[in-house]
Parts: sequence; structure tokens; C-alpha cells
Amino acid sequence: MDATRKRGLARLMLRWPDRRAALKERFLCDPSVSELCEAYETACEAVAYWAKSHDAVANERSDEYRSLAAETEKDILRLIS
Repeated sequence: MDATRKRGLARLMLRWPDRRAALKERFLCDPSVSELCEAYETACEAVAYWAKSHDAVANERSDEYRSLAAETEKDILRLIS
């Protein structure tokens, strides 16, 4: 199992403790949930990177990745509900 996917799952489990069991179960049996966990982690890492950056486009990029992470959360919630 990919480390980035596991970190994404862990991050989501911390975010939604009441959905931990459903997240873990679907992560293990549904490849699309696993892939979305990876995408979520990647977006969260990008938010952190751009939040620290002094680049002229940093705020814009940070906002874009926050939006991407939020949309990925919605997709994951739809799959585990």
C-alpha cells in the first residue's frame, strides 16, 4: 500500500473520527477510495507548501489546493456513505 494513500487515510480519520471504520473498510476494498485518499493527501501537502511560500502566486495556489481538497472530501464522503 502506498505511503501517500495511508497518510491521506490517516488525515481523514483524524478529521472524521466518527467515520473511521467506514473509511478504513472502504479504503481496503475500494481502489477509488484509496486513490482519493492519495489525491487528498497530495492536495493537503500542496496547501501546506504554498502557505509557506513567498511566491507571488502563493495565495492563489493555496486557495486552489484547498478547494481541491474540499472537493475530494466530498467525493470520499459520497463513496463511504
